[in-house]
Amino acid sequence: MKQVKENSLIIYALVAFYGLLVLRSAWISDDAIITFRVVENFLAGYGLGYNPFVRVQAFTHPLWMFCLSFVYFIERLFIASAPNALFYVTAIFSTLLSSLGVFLLLTRISKPRILSFVLVILTLSLSNSFIDYSTSGLENPLTHFLLVIFIIVYFDESPNLLYLSFVASLIMLNRIDAFALIAPALFYAWWMSSQRKGNFIKILIGFIPIILWELFSLIYFGFPVPNTAFAKLSTGVSDGALLLQGLDYLLNSVNWDPILFFTIGLAGVTLYVERNWKQIFLFAGIALYLAYVVKIGGDFMGGRFLTAPLLIATAILANQLTLKKIQIANLGIVILFGVFSLRSPLWSSNIVLYLPDYPISDRNDVTDQRMHYFGNPRKGQFNSFIENGFRDNELGSIFAGSEWEFTGYQQVYLADALGKPGYHKGPNIHVIDNFALSDPILARLPSMPDWDPGHFRREIPEGYLETLESGENQIADPNLALYYYKLQILITGPIWDWNRMTEIWKFNTGQYDYLLDLYNAEMSN
Repeated sequence: MKQVKENSLIIYALVAFYGLLVLRSAWISDDAIITFRVVENFLAGYGLGYNPFVRVQAFTHPLWMFCLSFVYFIERLFIASAPNALFYVTAIFSTLLSSLGVFLLLTRISKPRILSFVLVILTLSLSNSFIDYSTSGLENPLTHFLLVIFIIVYFDESPNLLYLSFVASLIMLNRIDAFALIAPALFYAWWMSSQRKGNFIKILIGFIPIILWELFSLIYFGFPVPNTAFAKLSTGVSDGALLLQGLDYLLNSVNWDPILFFTIGLAGVTLYVERNWKQIFLFAGIALYLAYVVKIGGDFMGGRFLTAPLLIATAILANQLTLKKIQIANLGIVILFGVFSLRSPLWSSNIVLYLPDYPISDRNDVTDQRMHYFGNPRKGQFNSFIENGFRDNELGSIFAGSEWEFTGYQQVYLADALGKPGYHKGPNIHVIDNFALSDPILARLPSMPDWDPGHFRREIPEGYLETLESGENQIADPNLALYYYKLQILITGPIWDWNRMTEIWKFNTGQYDYLLDLYNAEMSN
């Protein structure tokens, strides 16, 4: 009993240390503010689009968006609307969710040993990628939490396939491509079950949340995938160029966050030696996901897509690694990498104060985004909030909360960075961006040759801005004009109109792709 109490005190202390470190490093990325505008529209009754009453899905994380909407709605019941409320709500909610996930990892997955507890906390706490994206306003903390729940169910001697598939469905609902992380483990649990046919039905039942969302997305937005998928995956950039950029993305983390790949590598070696097939299939999800990240060219946010693999690898080691000598060696290496790294979460918040020329981007434009927001001369807790204009009382938007009132579009604004500028403009400005995140026409055009990771700039078609401003189709090219006319039926027409249902079928079966091909051929001549 005494040992249990001691372990409990240690766990609470370690989780408190982790939570304070996350809170100290809290920040909000510009990409997260894209979702903020959607949240404001949703709670105001203007739909789930980035622009009011325009059904274009500019967010990639439905479950995270709904969670933020819920906590923001609750906050507004008790506290009067403030321009910066959603920033603080998101940071605090992310910190609590991330800390709860780590607590469950220690109490339900890790071996009940103090050394294992310390290893888990230091591995995650000294990884600058994991700490950075435990806030940021993006979906990572919810992905981490759901992955911990998935692993808890999966590690049971006889996993309940209904529960396991339900959690898997929530993970996909939070971010669809995260399914690669858990697909091998889910397959293994089903294959090793005694009643595969009955359990397959259970898996289908567990997948109801993501199935319902996909049906809703198809009917509401007109497409089963978000607009960002078209903007970032249908770019015309060669597979070879994306592959090289994706490999560079992994190498960036080897350089900037060595704990990450050391932990993943150690988990792989441990499973190779001990041959625990159940955990090998869980580890296979890491390999599959990393292959996917490389294939799509990585991202511009250093480490963002690698925090979930790190969490899974840490869970495997916490549950599987038992030799004390190896644990001590592991702890020493983690401390060496984490404490003495200039990007360590222990002091990287202030690195630009004494090394103002320290690079925040590598040669391939992969960026340390949090360090960018913590830049000189701004310093102290919640530095990114200051970066986003807190000193000018413009942290969020003066239109936020109950002030988010749509009275009609006044103008069209073409933004380079979609997040903060669009949120500041309020609901009465129709905002699109050069990278096509919020615009369905631009997202379906090939990108310009000078692309950057995660940013694929499009050329604005002649007459398109005039079309948005006037509400009349003034696109110069007849093929693109016809495509736009048809697409408008999907994104602004009556949802249940039978003609719209027909157009949804035609778009999703590629029957209008020839119009884009003709336009692209004309532009290339």
